[in-house]
Amino acid sequence: MSSDPVKVADQLRFGEDFELDLRAYELRRAGRILKLERIPMELLLLLVEKRGQLVTRDQIIERIWGKDVFLDTDNSINAAIRKIRQVLKDNPEQPRFVQTITGRGYRFIAPAVEVTPIVSTLPIEEASPTIENLVGKKVSHYRILQVLGGGGMGVVYKAEDLKLGRKVAVKFLPAEMAGDTKAFERLEREARAASALEHPNICPIYELGEHEGQPFIVMQLLEGQTLQEKIESASQQKKLSANEILDVALQIVTGLEAAHAKSIIHRDIKPANIFITHRGEVKVLDFGLAKIVEQDHATNLLAGNQAALTDTSASSAPTSAFTNLRLTRTGTTMGTAHYMSPEQVLGETLDARTDVFSFGLVLYEMATGRRAFPGETAAVVHDAILRQTPRPIHDLNPELAAGFEPIIIKAIEKERGLRYQTAADMRADLTRLKRDLQSELGSVAVSGKTVLTHASVAALGKAWKIALPVLVVALLVAGGAVLSLATSERASHREGHHRSRRFCQQHRRCRVRRRAEDRA
Repeated sequence: MSSDPVKVADQLRFGEDFELDLRAYELRRAGRILKLERIPMELLLLLVEKRGQLVTRDQIIERIWGKDVFLDTDNSINAAIRKIRQVLKDNPEQPRFVQTITGRGYRFIAPAVEVTPIVSTLPIEEASPTIENLVGKKVSHYRILQVLGGGGMGVVYKAEDLKLGRKVAVKFLPAEMAGDTKAFERLEREARAASALEHPNICPIYELGEHEGQPFIVMQLLEGQTLQEKIESASQQKKLSANEILDVALQIVTGLEAAHAKSIIHRDIKPANIFITHRGEVKVLDFGLAKIVEQDHATNLLAGNQAALTDTSASSAPTSAFTNLRLTRTGTTMGTAHYMSPEQVLGETLDARTDVFSFGLVLYEMATGRRAFPGETAAVVHDAILRQTPRPIHDLNPELAAGFEPIIIKAIEKERGLRYQTAADMRADLTRLKRDLQSELGSVAVSGKTVLTHASVAALGKAWKIALPVLVVALLVAGGAVLSLATSERASHREGHHRSRRFCQQHRRCRVRRRAEDRA
């Protein structure tokens, strides 16, 4: 956690009756203490400190967790924002306190004034139980070193494996979900699915265990950032390059191909579930929604289309309070709204092509810096997925090689039969595109067709602009040389002819003189 001090007064009041006591580290309403855990409290302090200003997700991560840590920061931040809104009774559709700046971060919009400290003797408001702080304790043969973060589906710790002497990540279910059967099944499913997949582009699971009734999974400790973070940071500066996109995309699709080969579909492919290490290795995370293809019967989602999505089941939290569509809802939906396939929206039986569609949407976002189907509610997003066509990629990123567009369009075909039928097929086209870009051939075969890239067309245009004038000049010079040579030859021929005639005339005159002399 960053050590930067909060540059605000010791006690502030905002709204009608909310007070934030920085010295006591408390949030109160009408004098009653409201319980906030560390992460939501730190985030609220940061927002209030920078009230009226945009607070980016990178600033939040650095303030709360520091840099270069393994964490599904996207879900952790979303969970903290939800908790803040829940406590403040803030409506995200019409916010009074915390405003979401889509794709960028958050802004605290309420005015705050300094107040005289008030000592409260009122009882603390009831709050949901919190998981025991395990830092410094031993869990099985792991020593817990620090909290890395937490979200709706888990609290993640950095730990040391005392047997093997390596650093690992240990993920526990949140305390409030300890008795949630669906949540436990999801954690167990994640462990079983990922452990069955030994592949360099899938985050490995080492162990599934239990500590004092709390299930946990042990997985590889990763250092780097999620693809979501990479896309957001790139959009603020410049878009990802073609080589960067292809490098990440090929690793993702290779991981999916390995999962599909074992009949496992992920069902929740999104930028937040893709992790990129400092060494450039890509890892597919969170197989909590994964399922064997033959056993999958998707739940009908139509009844829930009017509600916003959340990462908790309908039975454990009121959906009306949660509208962040970047989260994965469990129990009632499978997948994340902006990255769901049409068959997921319609509640149809799923197969591996649902991952292809979701990956196509991720690839679209990497290429453009924008979601293919934006929207603030599930109903709007689902309608777009079923009926609308995304904005052309070349309109949003004209510098990108045109070979990307047909690949992405084919991946996000709404009709499954027109889509790539396997991840392997999509990988083949991406590999061809990479080869052609590297060799500067300027074309990529997609479904048997040759498509010129914007780069190759531009290069050809520039080449012709330079070559054509040079060619014209060369032709003129060559033509002039030929004409000059022909003229010179004709002149030489005429001169030779004249010399021959003069010689003959002189010869005849000499003969006449000799005859005259002979007669004399």
